[in-house]
Amino acid sequence: MATHLRAADPDLRLIVLDHSSDWMQNWIEQFQRAEIETLRSPVVHHPSPDPYALARFIGEHDLARSGLPYELPMADVFARFCAALVDEAGLKPPIAAIPQAIRSDGCNIEIETTEMSIAARQLVVATNPHQRVLPSWIEPLLGHQVGLVSYGLDVDLRALGDLNGRDIAIVGGGLTAAHLAVGAARRGAAVRLISRRNLSVRSFDTAPGWLGPKYLDAFEAESDPRKRLKLAIQARSGGSIPEWMFNRLSHFSGPGSIELLESTVVRAVRPHTTEGCTLELSSGPVNADHVWLATGTLPDAHALRSLKPLLEDCPMLQGLPVVDGRLRLGPHPAFVMGRLATLALGPASGNLWGAQRAAERITKVLTGIDLGCVPRSSRREQASWTNVCQ
Repeated sequence: MATHLRAADPDLRLIVLDHSSDWMQNWIEQFQRAEIETLRSPVVHHPSPDPYALARFIGEHDLARSGLPYELPMADVFARFCAALVDEAGLKPPIAAIPQAIRSDGCNIEIETTEMSIAARQLVVATNPHQRVLPSWIEPLLGHQVGLVSYGLDVDLRALGDLNGRDIAIVGGGLTAAHLAVGAARRGAAVRLISRRNLSVRSFDTAPGWLGPKYLDAFEAESDPRKRLKLAIQARSGGSIPEWMFNRLSHFSGPGSIELLESTVVRAVRPHTTEGCTLELSSGPVNADHVWLATGTLPDAHALRSLKPLLEDCPMLQGLPVVDGRLRLGPHPAFVMGRLATLALGPASGNLWGAQRAAERITKVLTGIDLGCVPRSSRREQASWTNVCQ
């Protein structure tokens, strides 16, 4: 959002609030904790208004490439590119402050934080507020043994050390579960990846048709937000993994092992007296020293408690604000990005593509400039990179 606004109006005053005073700190830490080496989004999806900026950056600096289909960027290269964008746009470090209350009089925004009070003309919510999805069967294990149960996004593979001889059950069928499985097995653990469905193998978490008119035309023509939400849920249809990761799971070679338990349901769990537990699966019982839940999250604007005063004036549907094409939050000078924009942008709203589209739309509302229509690369550049991706 910040790079798009600066591209449209270099003199615009931007104030960015975050838990950290470093740009993208949470993103960087999450990737490092799960030892994720490559992104899932293609090289043309990133924070710059110019879709070919990352491709040029990689070529100009002769940086490492993943070699995977669609030229998926390496995570460290992506972080370096984003740092260069921050410097190029002259963006100041975020203010490390937590909003306590956000109020609006319909014309201006007032934000009370732990450190200060901020007055603004406009507000953009780009924090991805959400609720963790926790299965009900996990309750008997909670608080029983330290380290017995962990939520997937909290697992730090770097801190685990040698896992030789340890049995780890990972519940989930998406990319996070797969990365954790590989990381644990590399350290010698015997991993069981438990998925209630057969693993869904596809290049992206939504079909490419959802990034253009093939599917979006019908989605945008649907005026009923309930039907839009249903379409979005069906399009994402739970977690998935790309073929290269499926191959890595299926043919893992290392000190540990990975067993795929597909179409398997956890019916109950029983903690052991001293250490570990037994999971009663639809295929039979298994023992585990640790259970990691890679069961996903659900977007929920109410998870950002300081936003509550603004949400009272905005229609809501299962935690999602019902926003129009401008992504405006009810009658207030506030806008949403990420998965909160699902009812306007579709099922890919939470991806980098969705962040690009949201930034373009909000920038146009705030500055009158449509960056999506500004020429940013030569036809020769576009054609050459299209050939590389193909």
